[in-house]
Amino acid sequence: MNIVGHRGIAGHYPENTRVSIEAAIELGLNWIEVDIQPSKDDVLVVCHDHTVDRCSNGKGRVDTLTLSELRQLNFAHRYPECSPQTILTLSELLDIANRHRIKLNLEVKIDHHDPEHVVDLLAYALKGIELPKEAILFSSFNHDVIRQLRKQFPTHAIAVLSERLKRKDRLLLEEVQAVGCNLNHLWTSKRQISSLQKLGYKVWCYTVNNPNRLKRLSNLDGIFSDYPERFFNP
Repeated sequence: MNIVGHRGIAGHYPENTRVSIEAAIELGLNWIEVDIQPSKDDVLVVCHDHTVDRCSNGKGRVDTLTLSELRQLNFAHRYPECSPQTILTLSELLDIANRHRIKLNLEVKIDHHDPEHVVDLLAYALKGIELPKEAILFSSFNHDVIRQLRKQFPTHAIAVLSERLKRKDRLLLEEVQAVGCNLNHLWTSKRQISSLQKLGYKVWCYTVNNPNRLKRLSNLDGIFSDYPERFFNP
């Protein structure tokens, strides 16, 4: 089973920051999941929320702030023991992944943006990057983003993200020839997992922080966790 660091190691470090990602690398994780979205000046940055209010000492929407303005914020302000953390760009993240030979699940997030435009930005950011395509898994809750990802990246791995598995999710999996489905463990059953696996899909669940949950979902192919160390064998 793949143990994926959720936003780095979000249980111990400020999520989606360099220090959180480096901690995941130090722990020996092969996979790290992060969220990407565009700034006002069309730079893809690593941030989960559509606003910076929760995770930084600033306020406002990510897409109304330029990269320069975002760089002025501290994304570790709730972690006094941690050095200040500036927002990571996707390009910086890809460089880290390439140097350390780690794999990335890039969740593409949009709110007001056009899906095609955001995926075009992603394609541009990946140009010239030496990171092999096998080291990248794209995912998104937005079905139009998923379709644009398949159009722009015909041979890359794509996973459909969903809170609860629905018929439209199953149809999309087939439509885009996805490799898997990433589901909320709270609304996922062993039977659903087996059903998807019989069709050839990998099933990863988020965000699993209690190892006891795996007793009910023992057939999973992977999990996302804020506390990945809890799932390592002693």
